[in-house]
Amino acid sequence: MRRKIIISLFGAALLCSGQMPGIAADSVATLPDAETRDTIVTISPLFGWDRNKTNVRGERGQVIEKTDTAPEYGLFFLLVYKNLVFTNFSFFTDVNDTDVFGNLAFANLYGSRKAWISWNIGAGYLYHRIKPKNEDITVNVPMVKAGPLFNITEWHLSVNPYIGYAWERVDTQRANMDNDSYLYGITVGWRWRMLAATVKYYYQDSQEADDDYQTVRARAHCMFDAHWGAVVRFDYMEHSTSDDTSILFGPVYVF
Repeated sequence: MRRKIIISLFGAALLCSGQMPGIAADSVATLPDAETRDTIVTISPLFGWDRNKTNVRGERGQVIEKTDTAPEYGLFFLLVYKNLVFTNFSFFTDVNDTDVFGNLAFANLYGSRKAWISWNIGAGYLYHRIKPKNEDITVNVPMVKAGPLFNITEWHLSVNPYIGYAWERVDTQRANMDNDSYLYGITVGWRWRMLAATVKYYYQDSQEADDDYQTVRARAHCMFDAHWGAVVRFDYMEHSTSDDTSILFGPVYVF
């Protein structure tokens, strides 16, 4: 059965995606500021649940929908050095009798954080290992993206519309499949003192498959002091044979 796994583009939050002035110097709990620190490192272990709806073929060839909810485990790492942001997100879940491991690494370079309008370019690599019954699937997806960055400082907002391209390779025990895609997305970030939130949406325009897909991600976190905080993230992803909805929670530690 042909299976295509959706590209989890830019799955890690860009916590420092735009200029957010007005953070008081004497605040007890504030987010680290890329304007006052050249280097920022954060790490966040995550735990939550994934709800998966999958369409499979029955013994008579009929399509059967299977729904399952299972624990999901993740680890998020972020490194900011001046205007360069590197993120890495790894996760694992065993849902609908399928082991799924994923890793997404991404690097973003930004222009001026003080200008009202600036720019962003990025490149990343996605790896998935999916092991349903009697099958072994690997997904490898290098990708790039670029777009303007708007800093609306009076509202503590950053807006980053972008376009991108992804080269998807799916290898199974039965066949190998390619599906290159154009990517159209937007990321909106809000940041003030110890609070931050990011919402992103992107549309995957498949060039070789019949279907296109959509993804919505949202993240919010709060710092309790200079080093410790908490984060919650929500993800909805469409696939060719299934949909996934997940919610994860965890602490955030800033070095």
